[in-house]
Amino acid sequence: MRRWLAPAWITLLVVIAGCGPDPAPEYEGPPLDAGRENPPVTLPVVPQVYLDLVARADGAHVLRRGPVYGPGVPGWLRVSQLADRGPWGPGKPMDGRTGAWLDSIGATLHFPVGAEGPDLTAVELWLRPIANGQRVSVFLNEEPLKTFPVSPGMHRYRLELPEGGLSPGEHSLRFWFRFTRWRGKGRTPAALAGLRLVPKEGDLPLPASWYGPLSLGDKPPRPALFAAPPTVWRYHLLPPTGARLFARAAVVEGPPVEFVVRIEEDGQPPAELTRVTVQPGVEAELDVPLAAYAERPVRLELATEGPGAEAMARAAWLEPQILRPGLPRTRLPPVRNVVLWVVDGLRADRVRLGRGGERAATPNLDLLAAEGAAAVGVWSGGAEPAEGHRRLLMAGDGAAHLADLVGQGERRTGLLTASSAIDPALAAPFNTRLDLRRAGEPAQTSVIMRELDAWLDARGRSPFFLYVATEDPMKQAEGDEGYPAAYLRRRRPHGPTAVLSDEARAMLKYDAAVSTADYWIGQLIALLEVHGVRDDTLVIVTGSVGHDFGLAEDGQGLRPGVLQVPAVVWHPGLRGDGRPRPLSDGGDLADVGATILAALGQRAPEGWGGVDMATALFNGRPLPPHPSHARSGNQVAARFGHWLLRGPGSRDLRIWNLREDPAAREELSGQRPIALRTLRDSMQDRP
Repeated sequence: MRRWLAPAWITLLVVIAGCGPDPAPEYEGPPLDAGRENPPVTLPVVPQVYLDLVARADGAHVLRRGPVYGPGVPGWLRVSQLADRGPWGPGKPMDGRTGAWLDSIGATLHFPVGAEGPDLTAVELWLRPIANGQRVSVFLNEEPLKTFPVSPGMHRYRLELPEGGLSPGEHSLRFWFRFTRWRGKGRTPAALAGLRLVPKEGDLPLPASWYGPLSLGDKPPRPALFAAPPTVWRYHLLPPTGARLFARAAVVEGPPVEFVVRIEEDGQPPAELTRVTVQPGVEAELDVPLAAYAERPVRLELATEGPGAEAMARAAWLEPQILRPGLPRTRLPPVRNVVLWVVDGLRADRVRLGRGGERAATPNLDLLAAEGAAAVGVWSGGAEPAEGHRRLLMAGDGAAHLADLVGQGERRTGLLTASSAIDPALAAPFNTRLDLRRAGEPAQTSVIMRELDAWLDARGRSPFFLYVATEDPMKQAEGDEGYPAAYLRRRRPHGPTAVLSDEARAMLKYDAAVSTADYWIGQLIALLEVHGVRDDTLVIVTGSVGHDFGLAEDGQGLRPGVLQVPAVVWHPGLRGDGRPRPLSDGGDLADVGATILAALGQRAPEGWGGVDMATALFNGRPLPPHPSHARSGNQVAARFGHWLLRGPGSRDLRIWNLREDPAAREELSGQRPIALRTLRDSMQDRP
C-alpha cells in the first residue's frame, strides 16, 4: 500500500496548486479538452418551459361556478393526499360515476377557497356506503356541520354552509363514519364520488373530460384545458425569475367568450393581468409577464366569462405554459473523472463559502467555490443521512443507480465510506467497496485519505468515479485535543462576562469540527495533484444531511439546519477563468447526480428525480425553484423556493419564509394561506 504523504506537505501542495506548469497526465489515450486550450463555448439563449399547465392539469383546482373536487376531477389528489399518501383508494367506476373507497373510518379533505367563498351556500356530496345502516358525521374546519344516515347505493347529499359562506383561505372537511366492513382485502365505511361547493346562483353540469386534445378549424389537435364559461382553472405556483404565461385562447362555436388571467398573492387583492374577448372559430395569443411575482407563492387563475355553456370543449386554453428565460448554456469539456465527497451532518448555514458572519472557517471549500461554483440550501430530503445518500445515488423510485450509469466503458467506480448510513444494497453497484466499519478500521477521515491514496495509485490511470462518505464532523472531533481544541480556544469569547448560551456553545463546537473536515477537503485536492489527475477531475463536496443540535423544543426533527446542506462544484474547465460567481440558493441532492452525468456528457435517464445544476451555477444565476419534500415518521416537510412547510401529519402544517427568517422562528400559516396551499400542492410534484 502506498505510504500516505505527510499532512504538512499536502497542505503546501494545496497552497501552490495552479502556480506552476501542469503535470503531464499519467494515463494513456487522446488528450483531454482542458479548459485552458478549449475555453467554454456560450450557446444561444432559448426560452424554456418551466411548467406545462395541461401536463399538470391534475394538479390544478377547478371551478364550475363553485369549486369542484372528486376522483377523476383535477385537484383531487391535492386535497385528499399529503405528498404520496392519503386514506382514499384509487378512483373506480361506481353507478355511473367515478368513486374512491375510503381506507379508514375517517378522512379529511383540505381545500383552498378564493374570493368566491362568501357566496358559497352549500356542500353537495355523492356517497355510497359499504352496508346498510351507515351514518356519517361531517365537520367543517373541525366544527360539526351535520350528521346524517347514508342510504344504500350512490346518492347525493346537500349540506348547508353557515351564513356568510366561507372566508378566502384554507378549509377542511372531515368525515367520520360509524363502522366499517370488509371490501376485498381491506375495510371501508363508504366511497366518495364527488364534492361541490355551491354558490348562490347554482351550479352547472360537470364535464366528462376537463382537458385533452382540441381541434380548431383545419389545424391539428393541440393540448387544451377545456373552459366553457363560467369555468376557472387555478394553479398554486412559485414563478421563477423572468417568468411569462404563454397560451392561446380559442372558441370553437357559440357566442364570444372573455378569457381572463388573474393572479393573487397573500395580503393583496386579486390582480387582473389581461382580458381578451375571443370570437367563435378564432384563437387569440396571450403573452403575460409574471416577472413581478418571481419566487413568490401565488394563485394563478385562468377564467372564462360569458353565457353559461354545458359543452366544456366549446372554449379552451390551448397549450398554456409558464416560460422562463433560458440560461446562457456553457458547453464545458466533458470531465474524465469525478470525486463526490459526502459529509454527514454538513449544515448549509455554518459553512462560510465567502460569506461573512459567525460561521466555520472553511478556507479550502471557499477556494473550491471561488474557482468553481456553490449552492447553499440544497435539500437533503430527510432527518437521517441514509435518505441523503439514497437521494444522491438513486434519485427517484425505480431510478437506476448512479454508479451503474457512470460506470460505463472503462470508467472504474469506487466507494470509500466511514459513514454508517450506507446500507450494503446501496453500496453493491460499485466496482470496489470499502466500508471502514465492516473492515474493522477506525471510522476516521485520516484512514479514508490513506485508502484513497492507495485506490488512486492502483486505479487512477483509468477514468474513475469515486464516492467518498465521511461521518458527522462532530463525531470525528469527539475527544480530539488537536485542531478542534485550538479552534475553540481561539474563537471562544474571553473575559469575566463572556458567557455562552447552550446554542452558541453547540455552534462553536460544531464550527470547530466543520473546519477540521474542511482541512481534509484540502488534502483531497492535494492528493489528486500528486496523482496527476487534478485537472481531469470534477470534484463535488456536499452533505447527506445537516447536523441537528437537538436544542429545539417542538420535537420536530425536520428543521432547516437538518434539511439544508451546501454543494460545492469544482470543474477543471472553469478553474482560473476569473469569473466571480455568486452563491446560488436552492436545489436538491437529487440534482447532484444529474450534474455529474451532464459533466460526463451523459443525460439523466427517465425517472431520475434531479436536474443539472451546472448551467445555473456556472453562470452565476439563481437555481429555478422546484419543490422538494421529506418525511420522518409522522413528520412531513416541504421546501419550495425560500418557503418551508413542516408539521405532524396533515392537520397542523405550518410555513416559514427562510429568506426573511433562516432559522424558521416566525410561523406564518395563518397569514399566508396561498403560500400554505402552494407548499401543500408542491409535495406531489417531486420525489
